[in-house]
Amino acid sequence: MLVQFTVENFRSFRDKTTFSMAAIKDDQRHPDHLIADDSSKVPTLLRAAAIYGANASGKSNVVKAIQFAQNLIIKGTRSNKTIPISPYKLDTPTMRPSRFEFIFAHEGVLYSYGFVLTSSHILEEWLYATPNKKELRYFERITDGDKVKVEFGATFSGKGQEQKLFLSFVAKGTRPNQLFLTEAVDRNVAQILPIYQWFKDVLIVIPADSESAALEHYIHTRSKLTDFLGTFLRAAGTGIDGLTTEEVEANFEQYFPGMPEEYKDKLLQQASELGDRGGLLIHTPEGDRYLITHGSEGQIAFIRLLTQHRTSDNRLVKFDIDEESDGTQRLMHLTPALFSLKQARERVFIIDELDRRLHPLLSRLFLQTALDCEDHANKGQLIFTTHETSLLDLDILRRDEIWFVEKDLSGASHMYSLAEFKIRPDLKIEKGYLNGRFGAIPFIGDICNLGWVPSDQKTSAASGEER
Repeated sequence: MLVQFTVENFRSFRDKTTFSMAAIKDDQRHPDHLIADDSSKVPTLLRAAAIYGANASGKSNVVKAIQFAQNLIIKGTRSNKTIPISPYKLDTPTMRPSRFEFIFAHEGVLYSYGFVLTSSHILEEWLYATPNKKELRYFERITDGDKVKVEFGATFSGKGQEQKLFLSFVAKGTRPNQLFLTEAVDRNVAQILPIYQWFKDVLIVIPADSESAALEHYIHTRSKLTDFLGTFLRAAGTGIDGLTTEEVEANFEQYFPGMPEEYKDKLLQQASELGDRGGLLIHTPEGDRYLITHGSEGQIAFIRLLTQHRTSDNRLVKFDIDEESDGTQRLMHLTPALFSLKQARERVFIIDELDRRLHPLLSRLFLQTALDCEDHANKGQLIFTTHETSLLDLDILRRDEIWFVEKDLSGASHMYSLAEFKIRPDLKIEKGYLNGRFGAIPFIGDICNLGWVPSDQKTSAASGEER
């Protein structure tokens, strides 16, 4: 579960900015939106957070900051490559480093992990853990030139000399542009695996323009997800009665004419190596989606996803996905995340532009379904950016679940919560937001200044004369 994320000097975020999922104590609304931990080391956390702001305010940069840090941790860097960091650009050019820090709870332990970097060096890196009441240092890393120095806590390094020598060897082999955490995972340092697992499997970032590459595989292999998706799409009024898959022979000449043999062999090899763990998603020149995976008899096959609509005489008719509206397709690609949030497992979904292509009522349905949690052991969290102001409703969200991002006159983004404002319990949040009471809205100038209206009409418009 995410407790807190801090970013500094990344894209539009010049100054140190912190986003928190910790619940405030003076908001008694929606107690079912809270994730309570039995131990005192983890604060009471929120299940959801909505991030608002004008276009270009920096909302998506929050998502991109988290995704950048996640990719750096999971994928690492090559020895001869620079780190693809995007620092704030509107100040006088400096070598000021960027900072990223996560505080999260995983498997009963509270962790604090972060790093400071430039495009060439990881300057600092640290990991602390609180398995009980006392915070323990796992490691601290400092890079001086091309030398990486790592100091280890006693609990992390252990009492045996062999383990200490091994960790020193891993530290010595860590490149200046590589995270020690990533290097330690590659070297099978067991104590690091839970932290790495959280970033790889628990934290899931969904960009605004992304599609679920595993949707065909899920529908083809998971009946519970298929049933859930069909039920949700029916409730959303999409006209879809259910979903199914169609398995066809992996005939490249028929579906991908002209594909080079070496590329085809590479795809088949990758699909074979994946086995039952999924497949490779490819598109035909016409835009049709196929999943290359193992078929029902173990052979490589093409899997196509189809929707089902019911006729007036109760027959089911199959449709290709591209025959559905953009909004319906968007909803289909988001629903696996919703299904996962409904399970009693730890997941942190971060969705950029939740309302993209969705009707306001569908955005509301998605959020309410995610928050309607019957299992109190559920530790799923949903964090999303949006422009959908109808969700600014205290009957749907708590004050501490609503966040705003806006830019100052220098172009730097700032982030703050509605919980920082003193408001009446009956205040219409949506109206107050659109009226500029909480900031984070676009400043719209006089349309006459665009030069599209003749000067004589400008004068008449200003004086209120009719023409």
